[in-house]
Amino acid sequence: MKIKVLKADDNQAGTVEFPDEIFAAPVNETLLWEAVETYRANMRKGTAKTKSRGEVEGSSRKLFPQKHLGRARVGARRSPTRVHGGVAHGPRPRSYRKGLPAKMRRRALLEALKQKLQTGNVVVMEDIELEEPKTRFVVQALAPVREKESGSMLVVAREYSPELVRASRNIPALDLMTEADLNAYAVWRRQKLVLFKSACKPLVERYR
Repeated sequence: MKIKVLKADDNQAGTVEFPDEIFAAPVNETLLWEAVETYRANMRKGTAKTKSRGEVEGSSRKLFPQKHLGRARVGARRSPTRVHGGVAHGPRPRSYRKGLPAKMRRRALLEALKQKLQTGNVVVMEDIELEEPKTRFVVQALAPVREKESGSMLVVAREYSPELVRASRNIPALDLMTEADLNAYAVWRRQKLVLFKSACKPLVERYR
């Protein structure tokens, strides 16, 4: 499949080819979702915690005798059944981390790219070169894409430039990554994938 290369003025500047034998095959939704769940799990801090009855303040003395009062038996003030008591079986700090083999991570990225290509959510643009880190320059360069699509987008460059990083970090719903740092979750979570022309060739060569 061939994708048109857009200029900042919305004119066409050639095409980039993504081989059909690689990018036109059916998407492995199961592998892609497993990768997404792994990335999301690994981002969890796992710091949720409640105090048990041994950690809350209060006396451990039995509030009143067990028998001869005609009322329900009750233990200490810190019992989970009482107000301000401890929490029974509450969350404790833990790790939610999952492992994903390198081959599966690499293949999951391919599945995410295939999904974006096959749904028409990939745009290829000429590289943006900035002389100074001004947000308005990036907004103007991405105007052909942002005017047609109001959703979020991921911009993929061949390598980071300090001016581009500073100029793009203040734009809402826009992520900037290099081709080498790309992963399945980053591609999946944004609606539109914007590839700079220089990043396309190494991305295709990775899966040949």
